[in-house]
Amino acid sequence: MEGRPHPLEGAMPRITKRLVDGLKPEDAGRIVRDDILTGFAVRLNADTSKTYLVEYRAGRGRGFPTRRISIGRHGPLTPDQARGEAKKILARVAHGEDPAAARMARKQEPTVKDVLLVALEQHWKPKRKASTAKAFEEMIRRTLIPEFGATRLSDLTRTQIRSWHAKQTHRPRQSNLDLAILRKALQLAVADELIPDNPARGITPHPEKSRDRIPTDDELKAVWTAIEEVPIRPNARLLFKLLPLTGCRRGEWLTAKWSDVDLDAAVLRLRAENSKAGARTVPLPGPVVALLRPAPRLSVWVIANDEGNGPLTASNIRDAWAAVLKAAKVEDLHLHDLRHAFATRGASLGANALILRDALGHKTLAMTGRYVSRQTNPVRDLAERIASSILSSTGAEVSVGDAGEQQAIPLRKGAG
Repeated sequence: MEGRPHPLEGAMPRITKRLVDGLKPEDAGRIVRDDILTGFAVRLNADTSKTYLVEYRAGRGRGFPTRRISIGRHGPLTPDQARGEAKKILARVAHGEDPAAARMARKQEPTVKDVLLVALEQHWKPKRKASTAKAFEEMIRRTLIPEFGATRLSDLTRTQIRSWHAKQTHRPRQSNLDLAILRKALQLAVADELIPDNPARGITPHPEKSRDRIPTDDELKAVWTAIEEVPIRPNARLLFKLLPLTGCRRGEWLTAKWSDVDLDAAVLRLRAENSKAGARTVPLPGPVVALLRPAPRLSVWVIANDEGNGPLTASNIRDAWAAVLKAAKVEDLHLHDLRHAFATRGASLGANALILRDALGHKTLAMTGRYVSRQTNPVRDLAERIASSILSSTGAEVSVGDAGEQQAIPLRKGAG
């Protein structure tokens, strides 16, 4: 017992609702123990609330420490409910467990948020490009922490993750990325022996439709006009023009510094950490040099934010692009589609896959092949020339033109 003797202690009364309700303010801090269930007790707190407790020794014999566990508050719990919980805890003690120590370990167990942030600091930031780590951090803080962050690691289940992922059909690609990040962080937790198994493994990703949106000439004209006329930040205007004229990724221009630009040599020297394909030199066409030469250099960044202490922010770019599309009356055109426009135009002008791969900064020909393979005009032109040459050598004629408007064209040597 603690402090001076309490009048209820000598009798060791049975803890009932009447007894608990009858505790007086002067009893604050006193513990009243039950006369039937050894280890079951109630305490009047300084704020007049009452808490049910369980007391036991963490082992057999007086040499082991006494533990005290809070069961819950009187009101939400009745004495009989608290007594039932006390019996369960004491049964665990009888089987050699130490529930108080288990509860303390539980409080110290890392949450999913802890694991994600550790993975970010100890894995992605040291081992991935800064831009990649930053993108991962945004996904972690925007989606994964709000959804799973407060969950204790041992409580996270595959069912919980699968249920969340199954609801993300409106954002298949992004939710697959979120899932991959969570799976990697949990795999690191398995390696650190924090959990025995990874609950994010074995979850089937959503099928993803490859995006193949190429702006038409009319759309490009409308967008370019809107870029000129809409009141947006000057650096957003510059960025929107640079993307289709160079084929660079948005991130490559956003991380570019003026020291990376050589206007006399007409090149942009991308550093390895800022380009997916590693360090490379991007030729700058004359129109790009003409755009960059008069651009104000208020910062080390080519596409600087308003303060000049970093690149233009994602929200600034998003808002400016939305304004451009609205003014141009063009729908479903992403900023990255401007890079597609560069690639497709290059293929249509007869660029082979090797040259186009280098121009786009792709790692493999397979990534570039989709632009080249969709272009039928150069192949058609070649086929037309070959067919004409063969037929010319035979002196044959062929009818060309639309159905219903056939015209016989002589294909003899010297034929006009």
